[in-house]
Amino acid sequence: MERQPGAHSRIVHPGLRVLVGCPNLSKTSETIPSSSKQTRELSSRSRKAQITRGGDKISVHPRTTGRLDELSQAKPNYSEHLRTTLVSKGIWHRFIQFNESVRTVEEAARKVSADKIIKSIVLVGSDKKPILAILPAKNKISYKKIKTLLKVKDVRLAQPDEVLEHSGYPVGGVPPFNKISRILLDPTVQRNARSIAGGGDPDKLVELETRDILEFLDPIIADFSV
Repeated sequence: MERQPGAHSRIVHPGLRVLVGCPNLSKTSETIPSSSKQTRELSSRSRKAQITRGGDKISVHPRTTGRLDELSQAKPNYSEHLRTTLVSKGIWHRFIQFNESVRTVEEAARKVSADKIIKSIVLVGSDKKPILAILPAKNKISYKKIKTLLKVKDVRLAQPDEVLEHSGYPVGGVPPFNKISRILLDPTVQRNARSIAGGGDPDKLVELETRDILEFLDPIIADFSV
């Protein structure tokens, strides 16, 4: 930091050196710590701090890094939330990480057996209540069968914001274990001892024991796929 004419330096705190008697001091924007242990972090809410000593009032403008803003905007870790849920219930699981979001069965099949992949689809009935439909990833939902099964006038796919609101997970990452209590499970899911489902985040899948899905969720087992 360049010394201004007519100014002298003073150490007001270990690791903080300021200029006193300088008319342009308010332009100073950097502090120079003597060591990492002596660095003082000034509140991110204040861009200007005043220090008074020996009758001299000086102003220090701290450098802001934006670190707190970055933390406040951090993306939620849905898979970690799912992991916590599974561990708390004592459910065996294995997460499978992908380099990018898994959008299709074909993409997922690069790492896992396509026949074991199941999908958890969030629906909304005409009664405005959410429905979770669990079925093999290769199968398609028969809305006619679901309407008859649940005795509702209509059924539709939930919008992305509704998926997150009702299940607690984003589209592409919804696991069988979520906040929805009205659950349908297609009987063909039971063909495999283990199933691979949404892992919370779109770039993860999770392998589960199929019997745990049946035992803990206690779903309505019925044919609703085509």
